[in-house]
Formats: sequence, C-alpha cells, structure tokens
Amino acid sequence: MTATDPWAEAIGFERDEDGQPALVSVVHHIRSAIVEAGFVSRGRITRGLKEAYGPFHLDESALAAKIGEALELLRLSGDIDEFHTSAGRGYAATPPRRIDWGGSEVAVLGATTVAASPTVVRRMAASETDESLMNVQLDEELGRPDWRSALVELGSADAPQGNATALFKLSQALAASGERYSLDEPQRVAVVSGRGEFFGRAENAPEGRWQRVGGDGCFPAAIRSGFNTRLVILSIEGNSATLWQPPSVDLWRWVVIGATLALGDPVLRYDRNTGALDFLTPPPRQIERVALLTGHQTRPWSWRIDDKACGTLAKVMGTMP
Repeated sequence: MTATDPWAEAIGFERDEDGQPALVSVVHHIRSAIVEAGFVSRGRITRGLKEAYGPFHLDESALAAKIGEALELLRLSGDIDEFHTSAGRGYAATPPRRIDWGGSEVAVLGATTVAASPTVVRRMAASETDESLMNVQLDEELGRPDWRSALVELGSADAPQGNATALFKLSQALAASGERYSLDEPQRVAVVSGRGEFFGRAENAPEGRWQRVGGDGCFPAAIRSGFNTRLVILSIEGNSATLWQPPSVDLWRWVVIGATLALGDPVLRYDRNTGALDFLTPPPRQIERVALLTGHQTRPWSWRIDDKACGTLAKVMGTMP
C-alpha cells in the first residue's frame, strides 16, 4: 500500500495501464460534479480535478487530454450538454431519463444519482423502476437518422423509406458540379474504391478499400496537402476531376456508408452468438452513440451489444444486422 492509496479509495480513483487516471474515474468525477452543481465551467472542472488528483503527481498534459476525452464521451452519450458563455465553455446535465432498447438493461442519463456506478454509461436492470426517471425509447432518443437531416439541410427531399444511398447520390451530384481538382499529383489522392471488409487507412493506400485513382467514377476520397488532409467526394471523368467537401467529417462518414450500401456491401458485421459487433466503415457520431449507450467497446470499431440494440443500430444505418 502506498501513502496515496487511502485517498484514491476515498474518491474512487483508479489508474490505467499507463499510470494515468482511468477514463472511467474521470468520467465519474466530472459527471458527479455537474449533477451536483447544475452547471460547471470547463475551467472549474480542470482546477477541481487537478486539486483532487494532486497527491498522485500526474502529468498535467495527460490529465488535460483525459478530461477532454471524458467530456466528449459524456456529451456523446447525452449525459451532459455543452454551453458557450462569455466566460468560456460550461456544462450542464440533461434531464434525468432511462433509455430503453428492449434489452435486459437500460442506460441512465442526465441529472440523477440513480445507478451512480462509476462507468462511462450508467446502466440498471430493465426490470428496475424509478419514478424520478422518464422512460425514453432508444428510437425516440436518437430522433431522425443524421443522414436524413443532412439531406434536408443540403436542399434535397427527405427519404424516410430509404437509406444513406440517397445521401451518396446527392453527394455525387454536388461533386460533379463542384470545385475543379487537378489529378497531376496522383500520389496525394486516395479514393474509397475497393471492396471487402477491411477499410484500411488513406495514408497507407493502397490498403483495404483505399486505392489510388484508377478510373472514372465518384468516390469518397482523401486529398493530402502538406500536413493536412481533406476528406471529399471526388468525381472523375477522364483526366478531369471535380469535388465536393462535406462540411464535417461526420457527414463524410455518412456518405461512405451510403457509397458502401450502393455497392451492395455490408457496413457492419454482427455475431448473434457472441454479441460481437464490428463496424466496417468509420462510424458517424450517431452510430457511435448507439453503441456507447447499449454496449461495451472491445477495441476500435468493435463492440459487444445485444440483438435488440443491434437491430436499432442497423435500422439507423439502413441495413440488416
């Protein structure tokens, strides 16, 4: 036992394999502070954790990074909202509720101490009830799939009976009439034109589905310029190319899903026997949120979730589990 062990036990502090504060501890401490105070500034969170973790002599830059990661997870789950004020960013808990997807558990979100276990997403048995928590179905919590909202925002019609291929078709039109691009330096460009379950990385092209330009078509693409990479939709005809750059990485990821579905290829793999889920394209935030609320991450792009949760996730993605 070290001199700091009693304090660590008193505040529920754990370290990860690198000796830094475990993410689950930071999430729990930040969420508890926000629920108790109602509204907490980013600066106050940082100062409070530095003070509480002072006896452990942590690397401040590593702690700052872990705080940022924890806040991002709390926002992604829907536990807290971020606000921008004249004094900087601040955070408040969302309304208390339980999120039900028809499985054996429910997720608990918002301003409540019910199911206050130190986990990234609090959960409780679906059979348990608490009058302080509003019951919300996962479909209702998620709302309209983000690819459909993007269709409308980009000036197209909603496609409630379709899937993200509608967004890919719109992106094809936008790319065909978009900014001209020279293909004189092909080594700077990688396109998602390959087939198969291994997605790979653009910087290692050709790898997985990432390839160098090899013919006409319209593809999700990455264009490297110095230390920056633009994620675009690239339309190629002969020696000419034009592009459209989606306004966010998240929207680009939805276009990749649409392009994959348009080829008739899968965007996820699910084993009902083990509950193992693997995403085969980069998951957008809304998809990550479903996995975060309902499952347990095993490695990047891989989770363990139940059949009911996978059904909801596949429905949002526009595919079959």
